[in-house]
Amino acid sequence: MESKQINNSPFVNTKFLELVKSLSKQKDFETFKKGYFIDHGVLYNIGNRDYVDYRPSLKTSQKTLEKRKISNLQLDSLTYEQVREHLKDKQYEDVIIKKSDHSISLSLPKNYDSYLENLGKKKRHELKRKKSKFMTQLGEIELQSGNDLVIFDKFIEQHKLSFGEKGSFMNKEVELFFRDLLAIKGWKIYFIENNNELISSAFVYENKKGCYLYNSTKNSQFDPINPGIVLIDLIIQKMIEEKKDFFDFLKGFDRYKIDLGGLPTQLYDLTITL
Repeated sequence: MESKQINNSPFVNTKFLELVKSLSKQKDFETFKKGYFIDHGVLYNIGNRDYVDYRPSLKTSQKTLEKRKISNLQLDSLTYEQVREHLKDKQYEDVIIKKSDHSISLSLPKNYDSYLENLGKKKRHELKRKKSKFMTQLGEIELQSGNDLVIFDKFIEQHKLSFGEKGSFMNKEVELFFRDLLAIKGWKIYFIENNNELISSAFVYENKKGCYLYNSTKNSQFDPINPGIVLIDLIIQKMIEEKKDFFDFLKGFDRYKIDLGGLPTQLYDLTITL
């Protein structure tokens, strides 16, 4: 994964970091650099890892860390390249590196036919079968997008109806966080409907280079015809048509991400004692 994809992601945006700082209940602290803070001599990431998929790259010297009286670093969601950068030309008392999450991303080809070809025979056949089943029941469906309160309320309502932890995740505080995100440039909701009923939705961040899938919902009544897969496929088609470079599924090793051509990147937690 290219560093530009991380450093141009929504997770390095100052407005996003302010929102996620509040959501994560992190008190006022001494800011170190964008995305990082100091608390009692320990350097942390801003924002809970459940809400922040990538971390801004941090280039700093051991001398600077010592000057700021930092004795320990406790960081998460770093790529291998970011871990190497933290360790380059430095001598620490102790270093602990642990594998944590995976992020999954898809590099987009020049056209949709090439995308299907790159999937391989088995995955291509499965995707076509699922789309055919969907269209047989509902016909052609238009991909729509918006960031108004009408679609937002539908997204929230559908999210709360999700099974298990996904449904309980969307409490009032998280709902307000998502609402505030939609006010930031680049955030929107892609969705498909049938007779004005929401079938599936994707809460995304989009810029000139690509699209980041932050959250999604689906109407469980339509599960047999794979509404989530159909929606993501429509978004991928749109991104290819607009000459975007990538579609980033973000964290979570979900099977559908691999089935749609995504490739995993291992992320790491890093603890350093100076």
